[in-house]
This record gives sequence, C-alpha cells and structure tokens, in this order.
Amino acid sequence: MLKPKKVSRALLLGNKKLLDQAVETLHDLNCIHIVDFTEETDFLSIGRPADAASYASNKLIKLRSLSNFLGIKPKYTNNPLNEKSLLNEFDAKLDELDSAVSKLLERRSILENEIKNIEIHIHDLQPLSQFPLNVEMYSGYKSISGRAGYIQGDPVDIETEIKNVTTKYDISFSTYNKTNVITLFSPIKLTDAINEILDKYNFSEIKIPELIGNPEKMLAGFIKRNADIKSELESLEYEISNLQTRYSEFILASDEILSITTQKAEVPLRFATTENTFVIDCWIPDDQFDNVTSVIKDRFNTSIFLTKLDIEKEEIKTEDIPVEYDNPEPVKPLETIMDLYSRPSYKEIDPSTIIFITFPLFYGLMLGDIGYALVLLTLGMIGKAKLRSEGLKPLATLLIYCSISTLIFGILFAEIFGFHLFGHHSVVAELFGEHSALGGMFYNFHALPILERLGKEDIPILLIVTALIGVLHLNMGFLLGFRNEVVSHGIKVAVLEKISWIVLQLGIAIVVMSALGYIPVVGKTVGAVVAVLGLVMLIAGEGGAAILELPSILSNTLSYTRLAAVGLSSVGIAYAVNEIAVGILFPKGGLFILVGILVLLVGHTVNTVLGVVAPGLHALRLQYVEFFTKFYHGGGRKFNPFGYNRKYTEEK
Repeated sequence: MLKPKKVSRALLLGNKKLLDQAVETLHDLNCIHIVDFTEETDFLSIGRPADAASYASNKLIKLRSLSNFLGIKPKYTNNPLNEKSLLNEFDAKLDELDSAVSKLLERRSILENEIKNIEIHIHDLQPLSQFPLNVEMYSGYKSISGRAGYIQGDPVDIETEIKNVTTKYDISFSTYNKTNVITLFSPIKLTDAINEILDKYNFSEIKIPELIGNPEKMLAGFIKRNADIKSELESLEYEISNLQTRYSEFILASDEILSITTQKAEVPLRFATTENTFVIDCWIPDDQFDNVTSVIKDRFNTSIFLTKLDIEKEEIKTEDIPVEYDNPEPVKPLETIMDLYSRPSYKEIDPSTIIFITFPLFYGLMLGDIGYALVLLTLGMIGKAKLRSEGLKPLATLLIYCSISTLIFGILFAEIFGFHLFGHHSVVAELFGEHSALGGMFYNFHALPILERLGKEDIPILLIVTALIGVLHLNMGFLLGFRNEVVSHGIKVAVLEKISWIVLQLGIAIVVMSALGYIPVVGKTVGAVVAVLGLVMLIAGEGGAAILELPSILSNTLSYTRLAAVGLSSVGIAYAVNEIAVGILFPKGGLFILVGILVLLVGHTVNTVLGVVAPGLHALRLQYVEFFTKFYHGGGRKFNPFGYNRKYTEEK
C-alpha cells in the first residue's frame, strides 16, 4: 500500500533440452515478467518458437475469423470446459463449423449480389413501368432513335418545339416521383436538333436495362423476388444465430486454449539461447520469489538455475522496472483511475489509497443528496452484480463508493431530490402538516442541515471550506513530492523544490491572519519573512522560472471551489424542478398533477445523469491536474506476468 509491490531482477539458466518443460512451469506459476532479449551477440541469439506455434497460430486465425462472422462476444461462464475433452474433438468440430459457415457465406454472398442487381433493375424499370412499351423496343433501330428520361417544364411545350423540327416522332408523357417522364422516338438524323430542344428542359436520360418484356410485369416480378431474397436472408441470419448459440462456448474455449498454446510456443522468441542453453531475463515479485525458487528446484533439481540480481549494483534504471500494484482489495477499483493517467514508477508513491478516500469524498461533497445517492447506489449494485468486464466492474464498485459518500453528505445537507428534510422548508412537514407529530418533529429539528447550500449566508462558508480542502489536498501533494524527491534526488533537492511551497504558503497565511486581526500585528512582519524565505528556497530549487509558477498556487486552490459550485448547480436544478412541479403545477390540480409528476421524473432523471457525470469529471480533474502535478511523474511499465487467467477452460 502506497508503494508498488517489490520485485527482483533474476536470471534463469538451463539446459536447452528442458526448455519446453521450463516454459510450462513458468506459465503455470503466472508470476514472472519476462524481459525481451533483443541484442544478439556472437555467443547469444534469440530463441526459436516451438513447433506448435505455426499450427496454433493458423488455427487461431481461422477460429477468430469464424468468431468474427458469427459475432461471438466474450461472456462470463460458470461452466468451463475440460481442456483435454475439447482438444479431442477440436479438429473435427472446427472443420464442421468451418463447413457450415462457408456454406452460409457462399449462399449469403450469392443472395446479396442478386439483390443488388435486382435493386438496380427496379430502379431502372420504375419510371418505364408507366409506359406500355416492352423494354427491348426502346433500341435496335437503324433509322430511329429511342430514349426515355426526366424533364423539367411543360411536356406540351416540348412537343410543340419538336413539331417545328419534324412531324415524324412519337412522344409519351407520364410522372414518376412528382417528376415528368417522357419517352421519345425520332429520326436518327435529327438527333442533334432534338437534343438541343431537350437540353432546354434539363432532360436527364434514363438508362434502359438490357431486358426483354413488359416493364410493369417485370417490375412486379423483381419486387416479389426482392422480397423473397430478403426473407431468405433473414432465414440465413436465423441459421447464423443458431450456429452462434451452438458453437459459442466451443469458440471461446478453443480461442483460450489456442491463445495459451501460441503464448507458450512463441515465448522462446523472448529468450537468449546458445547451442545448448537458454537464458531468461525476468522480474519476480519478492513475495513469490521463494516459491518460484522452490518449484524450479523441485522440478529440475540443478538442471535449471535461478539467480537474483542486485538492482543497485546492476545500475538498472527505475523506468525499466515493471510495476505491479500492491493495494488491498477495496482500493483496487481505484487502480483503473490510476491507469487512465499513468502507472506510478517503481520508486514513486502509489496514490491509489489516497484517491480511494479523496475521490469519493469530493464526489459526495458535490452531489450530496440522499435521493440521488440511493439511485446511484442501486445502479452500482446492479452493475457489480451483472457486469463481468474487467474494465467496467471496477467502475461499478467505484460508483458504490461515491454513492455512499453522497449519502453521508446528503444526510449532512438534509436533502432528498432537492427537497429539504428538516426546518421550516421540510418536505415532510409540508406533506403531513407542521402541527402533526411526524411533521412537527421534522419541522422543529434544527441540528441538520449543517448548512443550507442555497442559503445566502451558507454559500460563502461552503466556498471557504472547499478552498481550505484545496489547501490541505495540495500540501499533501507537496509532502508526497518531498518523499519522492528524497528517494530520487536527495533531501536537499526535496526541501528546496517541495517544502519551499509549504513555507511560502505558511508565510502568506500568517500575513493574512494578521491583517484580519486573528493574530498580533507583528505577524505581518513574521509572515513576510517566512514568505520571502520560502520564495528564496523555491528559486534556489527550481530556478528563476519558479516565479512564473507562483500564481498557480492561488489558481489551484481556487479550483477546489468547484466542489461547491458543481454542488450548487445540482441542487439548483433539483430545486427548480421541484418548484415547477410542486409550486406551480400541483396546485392547479387535475391534468396538471400528471404533468407535474412527469416534470419531476424527467427533471430528476436528467439531474441524476448529470450527477453521475459532472462530479465524476470534476473530482477526477482535481486529482489529475491539481493534486498529481505536485508530486507525481508516473510512466511506470506494467508488470505483465507470463501466464494466462483462464475463463472458459480448466485443466483436469
């Protein structure tokens, strides 16, 4: 807790004949982070993959292609398949699935191509179906030009102009999609003259399909065939859905087995080898090192040797050390927030435990409502029970933490969906009457709220409190930064770069308190001296550029007043919704009561959504932007153990 798990650098050396057995052992241990060997020498070369690599990778590609076609998604299962039984039937079942999918793919491809051609024919025939001529009669003449197309303008005017050119023509008119359509037959020798006339009316020619028959009858046939194909495609989708249901467990389990096989077969590419030996450079958690040593000794006696390296003597850079979190179970959901920013480096403080406290605290302070807290708690509990995703389940747990904090502050603020619980504005007193036993109890109870967030006198108090929270949070960051700098660069640098900010703030605080009369006037002088001392220390530590950063301490502190501002906006929206419904609509009675209920439901639903998003984003910003910048560098490499956490299969 507060620091990553301790790990040790180690070398594993052994007889090359035992490489496959060593790989199996390391994979079963699932706690060794392998460092890739990349720099070949005359003595050492990169290992070669096992024979199973090619087979497993090819099968995996085929399997994932089938999985993608069937739309198989990862899912939770309580019934993992036995690996040995699955392997016995794997090839036969994969071939069976491949054959079934190939037939479906082929049939679907044929139908989809046919439906594309049919839709083209339907598009071309629809305007021609208004005319009695067969499609083949529009072309094939030596001296006559036939055409069809859309025009803009009065068809009678077009015919009048064509009459002025020739009396040997045949023209028909119709409409399609509110646009005039014409068919025109005229002498080929007059094509240019006819085109000039048609151009005046923005003639757009219709492509005559290469078909034979009456367009209206053919159109009806194509429409019917189009419907039949769509029905057949729906049937194919049903068959695909059946295949998905039937083979889902097989595909997920097989994918897992092949992934494990590929992982084991290809891992020698990360090792250094000689003609007779292999060398594995790795990291092992200290709390598991003895177990790894014991397992290797029991299985291989002296044929494989494990030795621990001294990190300091080997001069291994901190950024090269993989980092594994070492937090208690309740804190683990906050590791998701850490990874969104950056994993801590090996020698840094891991702030997961700190934001386990501060993130829900800030969230609850902003939202602070019993009603919204209960809604979020319900959503969080449902999410934790239903979600199986490793990425989403921690967020559901985090929502539960935040809802508990929101509930506590909701009680302190005595608010439920924006209504007041106690005092002269008590919703209970309004419902039951202030003179009733229950109403009177809530009406006369004044211990809560601790402050009224929309009260004119309480808003300044809330702003001051949130600013003070900012001061405490920021200085906690400076103290953590002091520790990190001591480890990285020594105590002198740590004091000048981090403690200087605390000294500077202390001096300013003394001056302000003296000016306000809380301490003697001499405090101004003392405070000024302390502030100057802090400034000198800061310049000595960070250089003259540090002066440019001085305003940031004020802006960072004021940034925490968003804890009050976001809360005020939330309670303000709730108050407005309640006033519209209860204060304006309900008193009118009748249908207005139903409208008022709708306003309450919609308004508070929207405010709940905002209540999930806004406090979360702002609480996150205060961690990332204000807090982390005072001490945190990050950039740690994830500890990635060689192994596999099975979900769909089990070994027996």
